[in-house]
Amino acid sequence: MIPEIIVFFTAMVPFVDVKLAIPVGRELGLSTTTTLIFAIAGNIVPAAITLAILKPLSEYARDHSPRIDNFLKKVFAKTREHHSKYADKFQKYGLFFLALFVALPLPGSGTIGGSVVAFLIGLDYWKGLAGVTLGAAVAAIAIAAGWESIFSLWNHIF
Repeated sequence: MIPEIIVFFTAMVPFVDVKLAIPVGRELGLSTTTTLIFAIAGNIVPAAITLAILKPLSEYARDHSPRIDNFLKKVFAKTREHHSKYADKFQKYGLFFLALFVALPLPGSGTIGGSVVAFLIGLDYWKGLAGVTLGAAVAAIAIAAGWESIFSLWNHIF
């Protein structure tokens, strides 16, 4: 199988995403730039799909289940309406903090988690996707830099 496709699909897997795709790409002989391009692209695909389906899925669920409607009303009241007094600050800094959330290597803070957060706080599709993409790129570059450092140190020692 072509190494670029392996990196692309490895980056699509939740929880391991670029954290595994970048070392795999480097071990398959790809350059750092090629690995980054395919890893970031593969990492963005599930986020774009998640962002695209969350709104219609939640609307459908709200229309067909009173329990889900009640639950989502409470969630949206906490995430969208309760924090409306900070709307001007959120419009100014929200994209930055969404990107930071996605870039941090914490459990659940990857591109899919960032897509869910973007939906819950009411960002539109393109703004949410931009924040998630920026965060994924920062995370991928940091992982690639760390991997290159460890790999060169390993070769230097042994």
